[in-house]
Amino acid sequence: MSAIDTTALVRMIIGLFAITAPIAVLPLFVAATASQTPGDQRRTALIAAATYVVAGMLALFVGNAALGVFGVSVAALRVAGMAVIGVIGWQMLNAPTPTEATPVRSHHHRASNTHVPVATDRTVAPSPTSVGILPLGFPIYAGPGVLSVIIAWGSGNRPVYLAAMVAILANASIIVALNFLAAPITRVIGEKALLITEKVFGLLVVAIAVGGMASALVVLFPGLGAAGSAR
Repeated sequence: MSAIDTTALVRMIIGLFAITAPIAVLPLFVAATASQTPGDQRRTALIAAATYVVAGMLALFVGNAALGVFGVSVAALRVAGMAVIGVIGWQMLNAPTPTEATPVRSHHHRASNTHVPVATDRTVAPSPTSVGILPLGFPIYAGPGVLSVIIAWGSGNRPVYLAAMVAILANASIIVALNFLAAPITRVIGEKALLITEKVFGLLVVAIAVGGMASALVVLFPGLGAAGSAR
């Protein structure tokens, strides 16, 4: 049985964590579930994480077959995927900084272009399934950046597959843990401070995109690698 590449696994977990940015998503989770009971909030967290896992596993095992149907190479997907991730990271970097003078009425998840209104006491509580699958599970957690990266992993060998599966499950566990503690974390750190962390994750995502695109371009254009070695 093939062993998991530990170095690749750690890199995958960190990469998924940065792109998913579950800490920055906490205010959105709180806003979407504010009118629910604590039990329903926990169920919503589990359903959102399960949706993330299902979408990730489908991208891992079916994504490359879909690429073959459309005649898209893995290297081309990596370039396109990293371009998408770069745009997402740039949007996260340029997210407006909330201030006390501008009360938050809705949260905009820039990575998926999804608006989540802030619930009030009069808001009818949504069911865990409805809000857990859409918009939390998809497209907020399992967004285009996450899925494009996972599809690219699906072209690897068995150790890469195994590492990708563990990375998806590990990040789902992190999502559940953070969402279970969303209310106390938001109270201690502050909703606005959590939203500002989106900029930090944005910088990491841009760095991931630059590195990934450089590697993918060398595969598409081997001459670039030869030119770099010559220097």
